[in-house]
Amino acid sequence: MSIIHYSPDTTFALQSLERPVQYYETSLFREHQLHKVTYGSSARQHYPADWIVLSFLVCLILFAWVQFFYYKRLRQICYAPISQRFFNLLTKEGSLFNERISLALSVIYLFTYSFFLSLILKDFIPKISLLFADYHICILCSSGLILFWMLKLSLIRFLGQVFQTKNSTWDYQQNILAFSFITGLILLPLLILTIFLQSKILLTITLAVICLLYFFRVMRGFFIGISLKKFSYIFLFVYLCSLEILPLLVILKGFYIFSKSF
Repeated sequence: MSIIHYSPDTTFALQSLERPVQYYETSLFREHQLHKVTYGSSARQHYPADWIVLSFLVCLILFAWVQFFYYKRLRQICYAPISQRFFNLLTKEGSLFNERISLALSVIYLFTYSFFLSLILKDFIPKISLLFADYHICILCSSGLILFWMLKLSLIRFLGQVFQTKNSTWDYQQNILAFSFITGLILLPLLILTIFLQSKILLTITLAVICLLYFFRVMRGFFIGISLKKFSYIFLFVYLCSLEILPLLVILKGFYIFSKSF
């Protein structure tokens, strides 16, 4: 007779819950020394936005259209600030306020100057980019520029009627418009280079060109006023200061107060 041995029932027996200690040994396979590098993603961020490229493309198309169909008139506008003969031709052959070429050149000036102002704002007030998108800043600058020129031209016409200087006032307005068109055409290539090269030096050069053109415009307006024999030079100086220098100081003061709010 054989004896059968049964293993004890361990269902209710207390067992250890500790895991066995694991021992690690040095592996023969080690991590490689190559580092992960992403190509192309960082460079893409330096490209200008699509709306900027499209806006510059529209301006170039408008300039090509003006150059092809209105080359003679464009030549008169470009030479008018430095030549009295071309300025006389500019005023005698028609009004810049009622011509098709003025509409195209006004669009170029409005975009380039507004875009330049937006770059200056973002450069001096970096925090403004956190509150507004780039195209919002450009739209605000365009709206302010349109309002400024509407008020300024209305004031010039009002003063021309008060002092009965209709012809000289008309020449002064033509001079301002011609300089504005030239400013837009000069700003177009400078801003394209500034945006695509991401150069602060080119932005500074552009600002210097704007100041130089503004100085020439004021001096040209002074020479137009000299032709008026019934007004003294002191009165003419006060007149130009109230139209050119005073609005500029007010804008700079507003810009300074606006920058301090951030």
